[in-house]
Amino acid sequence: MQDTQGITAIPQNTRSFTTERGRAIAEALEPYRAGLPAELVELTERQVFPYLIPASLRTGRDSRRTGELLGRQAPCYVKRGRSVRYRLKDVLNWLADGDTYGSTAEALHAVQAKGVA
Repeated sequence: MQDTQGITAIPQNTRSFTTERGRAIAEALEPYRAGLPAELVELTERQVFPYLIPASLRTGRDSRRTGELLGRQAPCYVKRGRSVRYRLKDVLNWLADGDTYGSTAEALHAVQAKGVA
């Protein structure tokens, strides 16, 4: 599902989540569901890691220093005083730009072709 800016739209039924993760995601996305554009919705690092991006909070913090997250360029962030925020648009774009594979063998071949393994 895509919205008018080409960003993957968030399902409206996130209110039905009952897990801690689901509640955290639903709360974080409330402004977006209320109509605020994705480029204006800012999430805390605790809302992004591990709930939207599957990495630990520590890995997310390290990625700001190294510029790399899970083997590719880290998503952009915004500094507000001492606070770090991630724009929803940047997180969604980072997730959408990930490599996709049809099988583990295909993924292994791609990694070997890059010379990483």
